[in-house]
Order: sequence, then C-alpha cells, then structure tokens
Amino acid sequence: MENYFEWILSTALSSWVLDNEWVWPIAETFHFFGLSLLIGSLLLIDIRMIGWFKQINIQAVHALLPLVFVGFTVNMMTGVLFYFGDPERYTINIAFQMKMLLIVLAGLNALLYYWKIDSVMYNLGPHDDTPALAKVVGAASLIFWFGVLMLGRLIPYLGTG
Repeated sequence: MENYFEWILSTALSSWVLDNEWVWPIAETFHFFGLSLLIGSLLLIDIRMIGWFKQINIQAVHALLPLVFVGFTVNMMTGVLFYFGDPERYTINIAFQMKMLLIVLAGLNALLYYWKIDSVMYNLGPHDDTPALAKVVGAASLIFWFGVLMLGRLIPYLGTG
C-alpha cells in the first residue's frame, strides 16, 4: 500500500493540489455546486418516478438528466482532486469506502434505469403513473444518493486514522 501512496503523492496532480492553497477550497465550492445539480435534479426525477407529483410532466422531469450528468462529472473531477491531495486519509476512511460503494450501487441502478425503464418513460403520457420497476429504481436512487451525501459529510469525522 505504501508504494501506491508514494506513487499518487509523486504525481503532478497531487503536487498541484498540495502546492496551491487555493485548489482545495475552490474544489470544495465546485463539489458543492456539482452536488446541488446532481441531487437537486435527481430528487425531482426520482420523486416523479416513484409516482408522486403526477401533475408534473414526466418528459419535463426527464429533461433534467443532462444536469445530473454535469453534476456527477463535476463531483467526480473534484473528488479525484481531494483523493490525490490526501490519499492515505481517504483510503482508510470507512465513510469514504461506504460512499464509494454507494456510488457504484447508484451507477448500477442508473444502468438498470437505462436498460429497462428509459424507453418506457418516453412512451408514458405526461401525467401517467410509472411502472413498478421505475418506482423501485427511483426509491433506490434516492436512498443511494442521500447515503452518498450523508457519508461525504461524515468523512472528516469517521475513520480518520
């Protein structure tokens, strides 16, 4: 494991994060904005998929998906900066490990959405109820992403070595 940490800390990216005092706070700010786009958009999408707020047009909610991808991309990029800035702390941190597990599960849930539900959503009327699988995927998405949010906040307080 030491060789792994030495390698990460020897990279130009790690040096850039550690040698510039403004990188971390700017990355934190962008991480927050990315999270707002991701969670805010998914909240609307998932709540509608669960079957609540049927007065909201399902296609209008579906149009928020690009914001989810933008938010996720911003968070992935800033998250890599955080990791390269302090790999030893993050690697051993149980909250970080559980957060990464939930992100993987959320990704698999998103694949299930894409393979089984996406085309069905296009064929629904604007205020139709969603199929049972869409409800399950929407609920799972909310659970996974709010778990990611909670665990991200707990990283400084749990398992810091």
